[in-house]
Amino acid sequence: AQATSIATDASRISEGSAGFRMTIEGLSSEVDQSSQTLKEARDRVNRLIDSAERLAGYCADSGANTVDGPFIEKIQDVARSVSAAFEAAVARGEITMDELFDRDYRPIPGTDPQQLQAGCLKITDKVLPPIQEPALEFDGSVVFCASVDENGYLPTHNNKFSKPQGNDPVWNAANCRNRRLFNDRVGLKAGRNREPFLLQTYRRDMGGGVFVLMKDVSAPITVRGRHWGGVRLAYKPD
Repeated sequence: AQATSIATDASRISEGSAGFRMTIEGLSSEVDQSSQTLKEARDRVNRLIDSAERLAGYCADSGANTVDGPFIEKIQDVARSVSAAFEAAVARGEITMDELFDRDYRPIPGTDPQQLQAGCLKITDKVLPPIQEPALEFDGSVVFCASVDENGYLPTHNNKFSKPQGNDPVWNAANCRNRRLFNDRVGLKAGRNREPFLLQTYRRDMGGGVFVLMKDVSAPITVRGRHWGGVRLAYKPD
């Protein structure tokens, strides 16, 4: 009698579990559908942003007197200086082309957010600050000027964003931005762009749920005819 009762209860549990599973599967299907819809919406928004950025670039490149014109000219000058500094370092034997183009990023233990080491660090801390720091004084709206490789790796940031990491990841995210991989849409496009310049608009993640609207103009860095990455000049829109 007890075995029969147990079997009956087990059968009811099985039926209940089956019904619960069907409910979960239905929810899962709806979540998948919602995720696909959100992905499609995100892709459409990104295409719209790309079109708007191309249009802004065409306007700036046409010779029209746009507000972004001076920033474009400045970043192109900075990119030429960085390219020349990298080439000079190679010529002096301070770094090899293989080291400069090293993409084997190695985690720095105990960092949060994760910081990374790469071969280019052999010279970037030496040659980039004298070029990048003065660019901060170009205009009061400039927030940062930094070089990234084609993968969005930023070896040497401005001094104000290169603080030693502490115990607070949120503070680190805002103040320790050197040696980081910024491989989001903006960072990758800036690093991989080979046109004379690229103008983008984005929300900069400052950590802790804080975002700042920014404009980002970049220009390519080349070393002995080989594309290394780009220099980014970020500034607050009017």
